[in-house]
Amino acid sequence: MRSQFMLPISGPIAPTVVLYGGVFCAIVYVIRKTFFSAKKLPLPPGPKGVPILGNVTDLPPKGLPEWEHWAKHKDIYGPISSITVFGQTIILLHDVDMAVELLDKRSAKFSSRPSMVFPKMCGYEHEMGILGYDRYHRKTRKLAAGQIGSTASIKQFHDLIDLQTRRFLLQTLENPDNLLENLQIQAASIILEILFGYNVNPNGRDPLVTLANKFMAEFGEAIVAGAWLVDMIPWLRFLPDCMPGAGFKKIAREYTQTYQDCMNIPYAFTENHRRYKTSYISKLLDTNPDEAEIELIKNSAASLYGGGADTTVASMGFFFLAMSLFPDIQIKAREEIDRVTGGFASRLPTLQDRPNLPYVEAVVKETMRWVPIAPLCVPHTSDEEDEFRGYRIPRGTLVIPSIAWFSQDPNTYSEPHLFKPERFLGPGPVERDPYTFVFGFGRRICPGRRLADASVFIALAQSLAVFDIKKPIDPKTGMPIERIVGATPGLVTHPTTYHFNITPRSEAHAALVKAVETEHPYGDLEDASLLRGNIKAYMSAEHRASTEGVKGA
Repeated sequence: MRSQFMLPISGPIAPTVVLYGGVFCAIVYVIRKTFFSAKKLPLPPGPKGVPILGNVTDLPPKGLPEWEHWAKHKDIYGPISSITVFGQTIILLHDVDMAVELLDKRSAKFSSRPSMVFPKMCGYEHEMGILGYDRYHRKTRKLAAGQIGSTASIKQFHDLIDLQTRRFLLQTLENPDNLLENLQIQAASIILEILFGYNVNPNGRDPLVTLANKFMAEFGEAIVAGAWLVDMIPWLRFLPDCMPGAGFKKIAREYTQTYQDCMNIPYAFTENHRRYKTSYISKLLDTNPDEAEIELIKNSAASLYGGGADTTVASMGFFFLAMSLFPDIQIKAREEIDRVTGGFASRLPTLQDRPNLPYVEAVVKETMRWVPIAPLCVPHTSDEEDEFRGYRIPRGTLVIPSIAWFSQDPNTYSEPHLFKPERFLGPGPVERDPYTFVFGFGRRICPGRRLADASVFIALAQSLAVFDIKKPIDPKTGMPIERIVGATPGLVTHPTTYHFNITPRSEAHAALVKAVETEHPYGDLEDASLLRGNIKAYMSAEHRASTEGVKGA
């Protein structure tokens, strides 16, 4: 029996069916030929996947720096490669010129961020680094740019940066084995005073420093591409908590609370005490913002606060590692510093001396290049389908530039494993400035890069001026302990050790460091005490119980 849904192929209607069918097929052919011919282009080369799962087994294993894993694909497939996981295309770039062409020159198409499920479950949907390229993102960046977005705007903070760096020198002189904590306090002191008018407690664990470090560690884990299966299989978010494999939901709730604390706790402090100090938040509150604008302010501040409290720490960690491995660099830099500052232990260098310290400037650039602290950065996403060098880039593709490889590419840098500031000096051609890629690309370039650059320069220059940095000594053998150039995985990479032998160059240099105690005494720093009294009002009971580092700091 003929189905009621079948068209007759004979009788009076047949010619009409044939005619319309032919016209329809012709239209489809023309449309496909005109608009979808690009789909015949291949994806960039990559490993062959399996049905449905794609290349899920090709994702980075846990514990290995992600960029090192992807570098193996470069050796096999070339400077541009791809994988597909559960239908999601990921393109990997191991050529800096390709990254510039796509992410800088075509930034109108490649400035968005992937719609990753797990970061949204963690409450990060309004975090500046992963916002889509939309109106909210542009408003957030505009707020940041108005405060720290230009070299001129950073000048107003030169004295603050100098003071907090001198205090870092003192803490390191007194407690050289606590280098990581000292760097965290220095970085947080700068960004927290700029954003919130908050003075960090230098004599112990500060609640906001602890909170910032916790947030950045969690954020770095949450947004690594391919790290969470729910990003590839979104329906997993609806699994009952009791189901095997649903533990990520509890983690997401904990990360959400940390981010909420990062927004609410320092904001509340400023709101209650802004009459005493001018800050990023206090200036914006003086404009009488409405509720929606307040949320925008909170999110922008939390983004800057989290990022600024961690990235300069990592850069300085790799600087100390490099100095322990390449002691001749210290000698050359000190000679330049002593010449500019007027002699042996005369004074500390300042940001005003920067134009006269070209070798130290080159040391900063080489620190940024030697081990970039954001080895893969946050992935970009294509807003529309595009063609690139004969390959197809589907709409929604994740584009991941390997910044770490760009800095190690022997076609760009001679002997890239060595720490050679001289590569950026001399009358002849110099090697590529790492600032063209280490802070990201296009419209997603780091909004706090100028503050980070100024903070790293002065911390690096003043450390070189007063300290002798060497490998640590084994107390049993009396021999130096060898250091390796190891880096942790994640969004922001840190050296695997912060343990070095840091001593003053002389008694005169130690006295120069200690002078900050009398010139700028700490005074009565009550901010941490005032904050502790308010923390409970902004943290849930469950979260207080799970964050003793913040509660008891």
